[in-house]
Amino acid sequence: MSTGESSSGESPGQDGWQDGWQDGWQVSPSNLPWVEDLYLAYRQDPTSVTEGWRRTFVRLENDEGAPPIPATPQATNGHGGGNGHAPAARVAVSGSASDIAKVAAERALGRKRVRKLIEDYRELGHMAADLDPLGLVDRSHDRIRIENYGMNDADLDTVVTSEDIAGADSGRLRDILAQLDETYCRHLGIELGHIHDVEVRIWLQHRMESTRNRIKFTRSEKLHLLAKVTEAEVFELFLQTKFLGAKRFSLEGAESVIPLIDRLIERAARQGVTEIVIGMAHRGRLNVLANALGKPAAEIFAEFLDRATDLSGEGDGDVKYHLGYSSDRVTAGGKVHISLGFNPSHLEWVNPVVQGRVRAKQDRIADKGRVRGLPVAIHGDAAFAGQGIVAEAFNMSGLGGYTVGGTIHIVINNQIGFTTGPKSAYSTTYPTDVARMLQVPLFHVNGEDPEAVACAVDLALDFRQRFHRDAVIDVWCYRKLGHNEGDEPAYTQPVMYRAIAKKASVRMAYLAAFEQTDNGERPVVAADAEAIAADKRHSLEEALEVAKKFQAPPRPSTLAGVWSSVRSGRESTASEVPTAVNPDVITTVTQALTAVPAGFTPHEKITELLERRAAMGAGHKPVDWGMGEALAFGSLLAEGVRVRLSGQDCRRGTFSHRHAVLIDNQNGAEYTSLEHLAPGQGTFEVLDSPLSEAGVLGFEYGYSLDMPEGLVIWEAQFGDFVNAAQVIIDQFLVSSEAKWRRVSGLVMLLPHGMEGMGPEHSSARLERFLNMCVNDN
Repeated sequence: MSTGESSSGESPGQDGWQDGWQDGWQVSPSNLPWVEDLYLAYRQDPTSVTEGWRRTFVRLENDEGAPPIPATPQATNGHGGGNGHAPAARVAVSGSASDIAKVAAERALGRKRVRKLIEDYRELGHMAADLDPLGLVDRSHDRIRIENYGMNDADLDTVVTSEDIAGADSGRLRDILAQLDETYCRHLGIELGHIHDVEVRIWLQHRMESTRNRIKFTRSEKLHLLAKVTEAEVFELFLQTKFLGAKRFSLEGAESVIPLIDRLIERAARQGVTEIVIGMAHRGRLNVLANALGKPAAEIFAEFLDRATDLSGEGDGDVKYHLGYSSDRVTAGGKVHISLGFNPSHLEWVNPVVQGRVRAKQDRIADKGRVRGLPVAIHGDAAFAGQGIVAEAFNMSGLGGYTVGGTIHIVINNQIGFTTGPKSAYSTTYPTDVARMLQVPLFHVNGEDPEAVACAVDLALDFRQRFHRDAVIDVWCYRKLGHNEGDEPAYTQPVMYRAIAKKASVRMAYLAAFEQTDNGERPVVAADAEAIAADKRHSLEEALEVAKKFQAPPRPSTLAGVWSSVRSGRESTASEVPTAVNPDVITTVTQALTAVPAGFTPHEKITELLERRAAMGAGHKPVDWGMGEALAFGSLLAEGVRVRLSGQDCRRGTFSHRHAVLIDNQNGAEYTSLEHLAPGQGTFEVLDSPLSEAGVLGFEYGYSLDMPEGLVIWEAQFGDFVNAAQVIIDQFLVSSEAKWRRVSGLVMLLPHGMEGMGPEHSSARLERFLNMCVNDN
């Protein structure tokens, strides 16, 4: 933008202002925005403007006015008078230019304040959002106040530039504040401050500010939300009255999780998702099974009546709120297969298992974009903050060998653990702060507002499908009863439970809000809500009668589904399987193992290794461990079998025995020889894992559950490192068939030996694994 025009019709450059005092450049009020931008640049970096501008702005900031007009104009461009004095007209113009500069500086400071205000809403607005349905967390002191930005109520009707907010380029300050407040400080608070990815931030900001984080629901859509909340509430009350004293780990206080999952499934199907795997702990698990996955209520009731399990079979089984389930759901977007993974009481340890299962499902259908398979992890607030396996899984989420295109995380934030409150459970502002390690949004939502919850679902899923990263939905709610139904929570949280005792249910709170809306449609009234509840109660009564006569079916075979083509080694007809391979295969694999591309320069010691391996493959030297392993992998790959090997430093091998990936000694280029056997060979993955045992072993176990046709291997760097993954071994791997009726073909490599490195590096404690092998496990 120019600073006016000279008598010759030219526009000055950045130093034209100073020339204007001396040679008559005119500065008009229409040039204020250009001067404002120049002043803002000066405020940020004084050296970014010329010396003349710097002197001008320094004097203006010191209330000294503009620089004085020289008595004699510069003669450089010949515009001055011949008598040694500036013309009177030019003195007047210089004076108005000074005024304009002063006004521009003041306006520029105002723009800077408005810009800071907008950015603070985006980064800090969540701190003032109305999230706690109990009203016990006072967040009023975190409200954004215009007084803190040098403004007051008199400024609210001032028209200001709205910067990059979706909508008009300018507007009254009060309208812009209303838009920001509704977007960021109502029932949905969003953490964006940790996100440095500009594309992600712009997408999120525009998406949210353009809608003010509201969805325009039709009456039928609102009725559906109400119906799902009602189903959740009625189901819990029915269990409470019919099975008094039984543990069920109620979802009461967090009923909005059911419409959340319901909407997630429906929306995911419309975006091309065909497989969803859910992992969750026991809180609300029965409700999710009944009202999200469609497990027949009669089967659940039969489990309470101990009629659902055939005790004559082998195996130990587990409690009903640990069991898994799968179903096909027909949605408007197509059929979706949904699995709820089995999970013991170790809460968060199921996370990498679920992600590994999804990765295997994606690989089996060649879902290279990783958008058709979706992992969903449902957490408790205390466990999410407290268990390190959460951080391990987050760290793996963006790594090539473990990415699944993003996981949707749902935190049922009861604001309490068993008896432990937030002050004793985590040192952070939110229990979800560990997720700030990733460049992903965190959505905090008031669980008493199902519409805000639905908005959070849409944002999280759409973000995941677009950017292929995790997203976190933190549902602020409460736990109506104790940790289990026989526990007394008021022993340790008397204030909280007095507040809970006064609360109307989520269903009634939503109904009250719905009745107050006036959008031209007939409102939903109490009679409508009661009709929905009555229908649900009637269906549950019918299911209970069926459950009383329920006959437990025979225990299903563990070799079902994708495992149906696998033969059990326990069958009496099973014979010893020949494992020998044709010598021609050895030759083919050896040739691939010992060849490198033209122009590839291996390390000199690798060149010697390849020569030795060539001699081994030809039968001239004994085959060592590394070559034997490579021949085993290669012969399987030649048959079309997938081989996946992961662990710490396992591409080279901790003991420098493997060298599955060669590195060019000149430029660092990589070459994996076993990927180049022959057309149609199996996929070979060898991965250097992050420095994690539990997370990676859990992932590989999950992968093995859905990849029976592949060889899946986890390698401990030292055998004793398996100690850090013992929960995965005890609760998932060893008990897989006995408790969960699932088969895994996972192989664990546990290198160890007496090498003078102390007891921790001298034993993988194989006696523990021998003990685990009872009953042909």
